[in-house]
Amino acid sequence: MKRFLSRAGAGLLIVLIHALALQNAFATDVMPGRNLVIENVAILPMKPGGRVLNEMTVTVIDGRITSMVRSKDAKVVDNITRISGRGKWLMPALTDMHTHLENDRLLRLYMRQPDLPDGLVKTEDALLPYLANGVLQIFVMSGMTETMRQQGEVENSRVLGPRIAMAAMIDGGPPMLPEGMTRVATTHDAGRAAVRAAAQDGFDIIKVYSRIDLDTFNAIVDEARRLNMRVIGHIPQRNKGITAKFFQPGYSLVAHAEEFAQQTAEPSEKDIPRFVMMAKRNGTALVATLTLDDRILEQLKDPASLERRPEIRFLNPALQVVVLKHNPYVGASSPAYIAQVERIIKFNKKLVHAFANAGIPVLAGTDAPVPGIVPGFSLHDELEALVAAGMTNEQALASATRLPAQWLGVSRDRGTIAVGKQADLLLLDANPLVKITNTRRIAAVITKGHYLPRSELDGRMQELATRFAPPGDAEKVNK
Repeated sequence: MKRFLSRAGAGLLIVLIHALALQNAFATDVMPGRNLVIENVAILPMKPGGRVLNEMTVTVIDGRITSMVRSKDAKVVDNITRISGRGKWLMPALTDMHTHLENDRLLRLYMRQPDLPDGLVKTEDALLPYLANGVLQIFVMSGMTETMRQQGEVENSRVLGPRIAMAAMIDGGPPMLPEGMTRVATTHDAGRAAVRAAAQDGFDIIKVYSRIDLDTFNAIVDEARRLNMRVIGHIPQRNKGITAKFFQPGYSLVAHAEEFAQQTAEPSEKDIPRFVMMAKRNGTALVATLTLDDRILEQLKDPASLERRPEIRFLNPALQVVVLKHNPYVGASSPAYIAQVERIIKFNKKLVHAFANAGIPVLAGTDAPVPGIVPGFSLHDELEALVAAGMTNEQALASATRLPAQWLGVSRDRGTIAVGKQADLLLLDANPLVKITNTRRIAAVITKGHYLPRSELDGRMQELATRFAPPGDAEKVNK
């Protein structure tokens, strides 16, 4: 998360107690997986080239695709759920490659509220907005032992939601985020020890944050290579003129386009070719998070815009209070800050376009749930922002399907549509290759053989909004 948040106000506990009291009333069980046949559908396999397969029938057995044939050649299968795909498009589910998944301890640390009650965060609640928006894989860049438990809930099918990859965070001193969310290393030896501790805890990816010095960074990357771990994250030591020194084997993903914008006192577009060369030579991919700065600018200029964003009601009540009442960006608003963010946004678009044209993997990510960035919904904002930056629709879709699966090492199972792969799929009412906003037109989400039509997804989301509404506002939510 970009900025540490301060205490969120006395009324918070009242809101939380209200939400906790309603949780059991809206509890839902994970439905059993079903075998499916989707008939007469257009398939976007998301293999390179963007070819569309028309009039296809897809069979899903035990959560995997077992057959993809022309509908005219399809054999009738008895005792199976049949779904009409006529006039619809089937594509791989989406991935958000930069998230922060809340849990009770993370919120206590993040908000400096040690007395927040147990049970504040239910995994299925935190993941439902992703599920309802077709985001069936997330990369959590602030992994904790609690995140691993949440990952296990999904993998063991106790919770229906996106698959979870994660990285353990390491920062220098004083850390920008509280210890517990991040490990701290300020020396060469401490950097190595932090990597070993993360590996012992079960992590295989390390995220470096902004205050790590170069010597500690070198130790972290070297120790991670020795343990067959990858290093990702920020580009530390901003505006020190040493950017190139961080691009070394093992540093494989930059977490924000704006990390390059902030390597100089002012974003330097003339440096973009040099940044492209650094990343391409080192094999370092990029998570753009373009919509993050777009939302920051929006709320800086017009704080009331947050009240007008309907997706805010799907945030945990604690986060709603932060976003609407104690937003750090709104509190920091000034003409100089607004102008700086505008320069960063302009730079980011040109950088992302240059990276994509150079064949460097640009991955879709949002930094949810930073204030103004709502899980699931913001991934569709990000796809639109990537296209606005000059990427083609096919490139933008690849940034949230095939390319994340390749980077995460799960492309044998996910990221494209093919026989043998897991059935994590979106059924759309319109073709996103024609118009990128069509990714929002979700007719159904299919995950592990679970077929969730739009009506069911909307019902689950309505229940969540009702339960998360402040006391006395539930009736307003239901209107």
